[in-house]
Amino acid sequence: MKKQKKILWKKGIHLAFSEKWNTGFGSFKKFYFPQNLCFLKAKLGRPVVWHRQLKHFQCSKKDLHIPKSWVQDVPLCAEAKSGAPTHNVSALYARVRRKDTEHFISPSRRLLKLQADKLLSSSSHVDHGYCRENSFLSAVTGLSANSVLGFLDEVMKKYGSLVPLSEKDVLGRLKDVFNEDFSNRKPFINREITNYRARHQKCNFRIFYNKHMLDMDDLATLDGQNWLNDQVINMYGELIMDAVPDKVHFFNSFFHRQLVTKGYNGVKRWTKKVDLFKKSLLLIPIHLEVHWSLITVTLSNRIISFYDSQGIHFKFCVENIRKYLLTEAREKNRPEFLQGWQTAVTKCIPQQKNDSDCGVFVLQYCKCLALEQPFQFSQEDMPRVRKRIYKELCECRLLD
Repeated sequence: MKKQKKILWKKGIHLAFSEKWNTGFGSFKKFYFPQNLCFLKAKLGRPVVWHRQLKHFQCSKKDLHIPKSWVQDVPLCAEAKSGAPTHNVSALYARVRRKDTEHFISPSRRLLKLQADKLLSSSSHVDHGYCRENSFLSAVTGLSANSVLGFLDEVMKKYGSLVPLSEKDVLGRLKDVFNEDFSNRKPFINREITNYRARHQKCNFRIFYNKHMLDMDDLATLDGQNWLNDQVINMYGELIMDAVPDKVHFFNSFFHRQLVTKGYNGVKRWTKKVDLFKKSLLLIPIHLEVHWSLITVTLSNRIISFYDSQGIHFKFCVENIRKYLLTEAREKNRPEFLQGWQTAVTKCIPQQKNDSDCGVFVLQYCKCLALEQPFQFSQEDMPRVRKRIYKELCECRLLD
């Protein structure tokens, strides 16, 4: 325990000299603090007596200008007659007046400096019980918490919520800022995210892409174990179609329902500006009230395939699409597509292990088939896939 505290304290000293105190005093060069005095710790919010001396911090003589009046042999926590420590930080701080100097802090660290200044201003109100290592640890934690909150603000502005945020993203940002691994601080990170989420529950955030519009209610279907709705399915299908426009055509999720209820005439105008038979692949999502499936049509070999993440085969859906294609070929005067159609049920594909991820599996099937990628995913990947789909919808493009 003592060894850990010693390591933490050394890191804190390094942080203070490299990031904070060069802004006020320049740096230190063989400067010795007198016994029972360390206003460095008082500035960091840890008002305790330290009997060691700091030395050998290099700087130029021009940057080093510390009048003797600044340094007085006064303990930070004086003992009263009753034996209780008397807080003496504010008195010392009044004697230590920093010379007006230019800040030599990098722009990427200004956020940390603001947090440090906040800690300094509140040091006079620190309870005596914190005149130990806990106060220093609180200071370091405060700096990292400030960095986390800044990152969460960026995510909220870009995505409207913290749904696409992962623990790995936060750890990566902290490592960039502090150049240190924060993997052992996951409970702290999760607590900050939970508190931030509780304070920002509602946000007026919308996404517009072509004729599609998604609001927070639509995007929230990608959170946790929620069921995906038609708006998310259709916009993502549009992104897939636009990624390979000459190859793939994605049908609206309402297509099959309209075909069943109103027949061919009810969907005849849906392909008015599209020649389906010039495409290589047709993607047709099937929504049967509480379950999503996928029908694909490969035009080159005239095969209609059925994909289902629960291993179900709805034969009537495949037959409906086959009849539609025959009628479409007749209407578009494409006799070569009036015969030779085959149907297939695709097996040995990734399967869901719950009752809520069927829509996510359908979108992942569509993406892999359109981009000619193998099905290298499983139920365990669904939380990550949900976050990726959320980001893709917000950025209006497919991500790797």
